[in-house]
Amino acid sequence: MAAMRRRVLIWGGIAVAMVAAIGLGVYLSRVELAEADQLASVIGVFVALAGLGVALYGLLAGRSGGGVDAAAEDSGDGQTRPNVTASGERSVAIGGDNSGIVSTGDNARNVQMNAKASGSGRVYQAGGDQTINE
Repeated sequence: MAAMRRRVLIWGGIAVAMVAAIGLGVYLSRVELAEADQLASVIGVFVALAGLGVALYGLLAGRSGGGVDAAAEDSGDGQTRPNVTASGERSVAIGGDNSGIVSTGDNARNVQMNAKASGSGRVYQAGGDQTINE
């Protein structure tokens, strides 16, 4: 659902920008050069301010999520690894970008499932009994 919303917002923004560009082109073709120059200067200021706002938002949003943990350290080989610890019997500490299997108990079973859906198909996967009511 989020991908669909994002796609609608992107295409909506493109449509608004195209209509604004066409309208501005028509307007500027009908006014004198001095008046068009003044209007273009004012529009340029607002576009620059909007760009600054978007850049600041991207900078702040990039810091708040998805990056390396704040308690990360340089391992000496050019890579930064987060500091993670685990204590207690059968504890596991995983930090950074990891994939794989971790078993922490007796008689543990590792289940790996791979599925693909095409079109508007759905995939439901579980490592045990599952009931799906739609």
